[in-house]
Amino acid sequence: MTRPWKPSDFDNVYERWICQEEFGQRDYYLRYRSRYKECIKRFAALAPSRPADVLDIGGGSLAVIAAKLWNEHAVVADLPGPHLDHLSSYGVGTIAWNICTAEPPLEAKFDCVFFSEVIEHLPMPGYLVLQRIAKTLRPGGTLICTTPNLYRLRNVVYMALGHRIFDHFQYPDEDISLGHVLEYGREHLEWQFKKAGFTQYRVEYRQFHHIPTNPLHRPFALLGYPLHIVPRWRDYLLATAYAPTRPAPEECASSHVTSYASRGKA
Repeated sequence: MTRPWKPSDFDNVYERWICQEEFGQRDYYLRYRSRYKECIKRFAALAPSRPADVLDIGGGSLAVIAAKLWNEHAVVADLPGPHLDHLSSYGVGTIAWNICTAEPPLEAKFDCVFFSEVIEHLPMPGYLVLQRIAKTLRPGGTLICTTPNLYRLRNVVYMALGHRIFDHFQYPDEDISLGHVLEYGREHLEWQFKKAGFTQYRVEYRQFHHIPTNPLHRPFALLGYPLHIVPRWRDYLLATAYAPTRPAPEECASSHVTSYASRGKA
């Protein structure tokens, strides 16, 4: 590994800086600790030996963790709002960027980009967004992406019971934050990376341990947990991709979002 990886160091930073009410939604971060831990562990294995320039697209927690653990030069990109001012108080840079409608404000700047639990909230083809992210990476830079697996056991059960899986596929109004409007299977996400121009990428099935927020669903989730031995039924996809030598041609897109993610939805 190019960074010292001590789980206890992560736990201390996570509890001190992320699982605080002033950061927002403590219960959410306690529940999804294992996913954040795996993203940072993956970064530790792939980061360059020198201090890295890191971009976190979305909530900013991964940028804060990287900065506090290893003094990385970390930046958060999200839609404009007071939360960006708050994040800057944690010692990270901030950029207002609507990734669905605008070209990246910085190109070939970053060694690593975190894109965790965002792509499923965007009402547009994933490869268009991935093309823009590719432009922010230096040659050989790394993109770490997580997203729910379309074929996760929860979705299989919901579909069998006739329950709605996704939010309505729409352009949100200014006061609406979209939930999950689109989820990807592994083959579909691999296609998005290829279409975006990435030539080196890997998409893995992963199971990050947590329980449903709805207490009525918890006994069923625990009973069905052994079924996650089947990779296709695992809850998450974890993708790692490397910046292509030349970005794929940009394709036109028109969209508008007011929030990358509505937290708290499984």
